[in-house]
Amino acid sequence: MSKHNRAFKIKLAQLVEEKNSEALGRKYRVSARLIRYWFQVYQINGSNSFIHKQLPYCSEFKTHVLKTMEMNNWSLGYTSAYFDLSSPGILFQWQKLYAREDISRLNPKNKGKPRVTNNSSTPKPSSEMTEKELREELDYLRAENAVLKKLEALAQARKKKAKTKR
Repeated sequence: MSKHNRAFKIKLAQLVEEKNSEALGRKYRVSARLIRYWFQVYQINGSNSFIHKQLPYCSEFKTHVLKTMEMNNWSLGYTSAYFDLSSPGILFQWQKLYAREDISRLNPKNKGKPRVTNNSSTPKPSSEMTEKELREELDYLRAENAVLKKLEALAQARKKKAKTKR
């Protein structure tokens, strides 16, 4: 998700025709370079600018963009604006990945931590466990019990200390 909404980007892109991007950047607290990029996107795509339908970008789209840029000898900034990419820096990343490890690295990756499935929610009945598993569970339960007893003793000591201070 972009930090700035579509209407804001279009508004600033239109204002660049009247005002300097540096002055707009100071007024709206946005980088002048970013405002100039938005202006370029708006000039090329018009009112259809800043609509990112295919997020995350698929590998076929990425390779198409890179090949089009190479065939037409376009700059990173112009190609990013032409294809209405979320930022010009993203194309540079694609270019690096493509140069290093070809098309396979352009596949979108899942973001965030992988989901953890908790298989231990229903414990095995003791009749189905091996002797080793039973001993491991016994050791675990003994350690857990010792921790709980120590915690209870600490809580009692705090209560006793609080009473003596009064």
